[in-house]
Amino acid sequence: MHSESNNPCHADSPVDEAPDRDQPKHKRFVDVADALEDAKRRANEIEIGQPILDLLYGKTRWISLARAEWERQVRVATAFDENLTRFGCPRLLKQIANQVATPFRAAVAPDLTSAPTLAITYHGGFSVSLRRLFGHFFPEGVVIAINGRHPARNGAFALFAGREALLAAKPVFMAPDGRFGKETATVSVLGAQLPLTDGAPFLAHVTGCRVIWFALRWTDHGFAVEARAGPPRQTEQPFREYRERFYQFYAARLEEALTGDPASLPLTVNWKIIFGAMLDGKVYRARRPTRQIA
Repeated sequence: MHSESNNPCHADSPVDEAPDRDQPKHKRFVDVADALEDAKRRANEIEIGQPILDLLYGKTRWISLARAEWERQVRVATAFDENLTRFGCPRLLKQIANQVATPFRAAVAPDLTSAPTLAITYHGGFSVSLRRLFGHFFPEGVVIAINGRHPARNGAFALFAGREALLAAKPVFMAPDGRFGKETATVSVLGAQLPLTDGAPFLAHVTGCRVIWFALRWTDHGFAVEARAGPPRQTEQPFREYRERFYQFYAARLEEALTGDPASLPLTVNWKIIFGAMLDGKVYRARRPTRQIA
């Protein structure tokens, strides 16, 4: 089962993010390095609210970087992510896939005897490229996203497909910080309140699958995969207790990502809205309705 179209690198939009319609409709990049050079050239054009930059720089763990250089790297990362998201193509995806193939496959499917994997990420940190890579390496898996065969807006259908996949030893990919679904809990991320749903912890609890935090990072040597083991379900552990452990883990990974290397910190629309809401004195950003199975 393919969870993306036959072109795994089509120029779709990230989950919960709207494309900037003022940008050129199409660019052609020879390779990943070409997309990065274009990002460096237009980094100063990237619009990020100064209060959000102030907030994140005040929390960064990259304290060796001067403010100007930290901000430049964030803007480059944001432009780079936009290039890969909006103007990616199979050739560029293949280049990234060749860089990360071994650790990617090992993280999601370490061996034949392991439990199936629920890979969780967030809407930042080159997440659309990561999603496309997941579909490239695991076409039999399920990707719960705004696009594809298992759209997040069809909540019950997507979760049913994810459950069936995990029970059949097929991997599932999703980002719990999306804007679809009925809010059941909130976690604090650098002071912002992020509403969450039961979807991801439900899949982990009901199937007993492996959980990994999955992210794509840009380094001096190209792209690299970050994988961190999440909390396993304990025998007969009540769902509410497990959900709390799950989201404590998730919130910690989000804060690490948002305070980490600025070269891997593209500021996507999703997180601009989250931090913008906090800075405007609102509780959190609005959610979107999710269609349920009748």
